Amino acid sequence: MRRSAAEHGLLAILAVVAVATVFPVAWMVASSVKPTEEIYRDPPTWIPERFTLDHYRSLFTRFSFGRLTLNSLLISAGAVVTSTLLGSLAAYGFSRYGFAGSGVLLGFILLARMITPAALVVPLYTVMKALHLLNSLVSIMIGIVVLQLPFVVWMMKPFFDGVPRDVEEAAALDGLSAVGVFWRIAMPIAAPGIYTVVLFGFITAWVDLLFGISFSTTTRSMPLTVGLVQMQTGYEIYWGPMMAGGTYLIIPTCLLAFGLQKYLIRGIRLGF
Repeated sequence: MRRSAAEHGLLAILAVVAVATVFPVAWMVASSVKPTEEIYRDPPTWIPERFTLDHYRSLFTRFSFGRLTLNSLLISAGAVVTSTLLGSLAAYGFSRYGFAGSGVLLGFILLARMITPAALVVPLYTVMKALHLLNSLVSIMIGIVVLQLPFVVWMMKPFFDGVPRDVEEAAALDGLSAVGVFWRIAMPIAAPGIYTVVLFGFITAWVDLLFGISFSTTTRSMPLTVGLVQMQTGYEIYWGPMMAGGTYLIIPTCLLAFGLQKYLIRGIRLGF
C-alpha cells in the first residue's frame, strides 16, 4: 500500500523530532565515556576513540553520589507513597461521596495543577523555615507532594468511577468497613491507574531540581539533581563527571518507563 504525500511528510517530521530528541542524550552518553581531553577536542569526535569509566568513578569518589543517590531514593519513595495514598483517598472520596460544590472543588484542584511550580517555592520556603524543616529530605518531599497531588486526584478519579458499586456493596455486607472496601476492593481494581501515578510521581521526584535547590544547601539532604548543578563552579565546569552524572540520573527513569510501558499506556488511556 503506497503512502500519500501527507503521510511521507508526517513521517519526515516525526523523524526530525526523534533525532532532535535523541541526539542530546546520545551525545551526553558518548561524552560520559570520553577522556577529558577528547571532550574538549575541536572538531569533536562523535564516537569516543578511547573509552574510560573514570568520570563515573569520580561521581562516587569526588562528588558524593553515593549519599546523593540515597537521598534521591528516599525523597522519591516518600513523595510517591504519600502523594499516591493521599491523592487516591481524595479521588475515592470525590467518586463515592459526592457533595454540593464537589465539581467546583475538583476544578480548583485542576487549577492548582496549572500553577507553575516556581510560584510555590516562596510560600513553601516560608512554611519550611517556620517548621525548621529546611535542609531536610522532608521539605523536598512535601514540595513534590504538593505539586503531584492534583495530578493523582484527577488521574485516579475515573478509575474509581469505574469500580462497580455492586462489588463494594457486597463487600460491605460481608463486614468490610469503608476503609476496608477502599483498600481491598477499590485499590486493586484501580491498579492500572496506580501504576501510572507511581511512575509519573517517581519521575517527577527523581528529576526535581527546583525544590531541591531551594530547600537544601548540604550534602546530607541534597538530591542528585542539585549535585549535578554543583559541578558548575565559578572556576570550572566538570564536563566529564557532569555527562556521567546525567547518564546515571536518567537510567532509573528509562528502566521504569520501558519496564512499565504497557501499564503506563493502559493507565493513561483508561484514565482519560
